[in-house]
Amino acid sequence: MTDLLTIVTVLLAASLIVTLVLQRIGAPTLIGYILVGLLIGPTGIGLLEASPQLELLAEIGIVFLMFNVGLEFSLPVLLASRRAVLGLGGLQVLCTSVIVAGLALAAGVSFLAAVLLGGAVAMSSTAITIRQLTDQGELDTRHGRASVGTLLFQDLATLPFLVLVAALGVVGSSHDAGADIATYGLSTPAQSMTDIDAGVWSELGARLGIAVLAFGAALVIGRRLLLRIVSLVHRTGSRELFMLAMLTIVIGAAWAAHEIGLSPPLGAFLAGMILGETRFKDDAETDIAPFRAVLLGLFFVSVGLRVDLSVIVPNAGLVAGFVTALIVGKGLIVFALARLLREPTEVAARTGAILAHGGEFGLLILTLALSQNVISEKIGQPLLGAIVISMIFAAFLINANGRLFGSASQG
Repeated sequence: MTDLLTIVTVLLAASLIVTLVLQRIGAPTLIGYILVGLLIGPTGIGLLEASPQLELLAEIGIVFLMFNVGLEFSLPVLLASRRAVLGLGGLQVLCTSVIVAGLALAAGVSFLAAVLLGGAVAMSSTAITIRQLTDQGELDTRHGRASVGTLLFQDLATLPFLVLVAALGVVGSSHDAGADIATYGLSTPAQSMTDIDAGVWSELGARLGIAVLAFGAALVIGRRLLLRIVSLVHRTGSRELFMLAMLTIVIGAAWAAHEIGLSPPLGAFLAGMILGETRFKDDAETDIAPFRAVLLGLFFVSVGLRVDLSVIVPNAGLVAGFVTALIVGKGLIVFALARLLREPTEVAARTGAILAHGGEFGLLILTLALSQNVISEKIGQPLLGAIVISMIFAAFLINANGRLFGSASQG
């Protein structure tokens, strides 16, 4: 099935049915999209398979998500929440990434692939957590603010991992698929940093340099230009025109980033960050929300299409081990760090339970790495399955955090 209209029709119809069922039992609706990909994908009934058209739609969904993250990020917000964002969030991403990367290196994974695995595991689901905390009225509690601050840092920390995947993909494209897996995935014995292709480091350095320049240009030049355009459109009083301007800005920023060799989501993030400090933030967020929700759903469908049950099922024990390690290990890391930052035991425990799962950005890092043969299927597929399963458990853990660890204080 290659016709785009047919693909979208099948996906929307299947997603509607599956997510409706999941919503009735209280499971996260985004998990429904993943299940749709599993059911109608190559390892399901074989109705659909990953295609360039679907990949494009999925990437646009991530672009809209990163634009939304940019809207929520501003220096005043960062400074006001620096304890949760920079303190707990920074330490959590650092410690989780280092621990997972160290374990991956010990298992024979190359250095840069281990870094990506660590980054993928470090992320929790912003979509599931914030929606669940909002529904439960816990967003403005002490544990709620700690969780949201940590999620904000995780979202920002995704950017360097995306740059790394892109750099590895460019260098890896000069090799055949078998060589890519041998170089970047599982290898025995484990490769040291000095054994890694120097081209990866030069490409990574170049892309990081371009990212820094783009960030500076966005602040100096893009800010004035963007605000002038948005102000002009806003003065017309036309909601339709304003929505069209937002769509143009999001897609245009992604295109500009792609043209200079960066990840399209990075461009969308920069555009969102600029608008996030203006009076147009709420209007932009409202207009983009429907597009983000639908297109992000298609990204999760593409994740389901990439899940290879022929690899996961024979390794069910490994997947179960990954799920247990992810939920228990991550929960304990968050708890220990929160206590280190002098949060009450009760708040630390609830925050740990809320964040003890994988997330959409972890899936993004992992699926991109798998699609470019940066990480071996032998470890990437079981971990992909484990993250998906942990996200299913997330809704129930977040819902039960109060019953498990008492009632955190408000204020």
